[in-house]
Amino acid sequence: MALFKATQVVNKQQVMTADRASDVIVIFGDFTIPAGIASNDVVEMVPLPAGYVPVDVTVDNAALGTTMTCDVGLLSGDFDSTGARTCGAQFMAAQAGQTAGIKKLAVAGGTRIAPTANTRGIGFAFTTVATPTAGAVVRLTLQCRPAVEGV
Repeated sequence: MALFKATQVVNKQQVMTADRASDVIVIFGDFTIPAGIASNDVVEMVPLPAGYVPVDVTVDNAALGTTMTCDVGLLSGDFDSTGARTCGAQFMAAQAGQTAGIKKLAVAGGTRIAPTANTRGIGFAFTTVATPTAGAVVRLTLQCRPAVEGV
């Protein structure tokens, strides 16, 4: 299982926050499918800042290959850490990526994930890969907000 990272993660783009506010912020990550991507590969796309909770997750993908399915969720470990990582399906499960499309948060409880003191990664894990389209682009957009005390 390989670990890949979105362009913004590789370039160490600063993690956005809305300190001492309750504004929703938008964070996005782009990933270009490389040759050789395989089932169980994980892609870290965006950070979920410490103390923040998700509001919505959107995936906009080109046609990714003959058969391409993935789960979208929280990654194990802290944001931008190295080594083996796993990905949950807190936001989307078994999403098809063979045709271009827009996918939205589709798992109950995805907006009720509790905040933590650490910045976590959000991304996807390819559960099935057959004949991937190298060069196809995926964008993940996260809308999140600071956790409100007592809520």
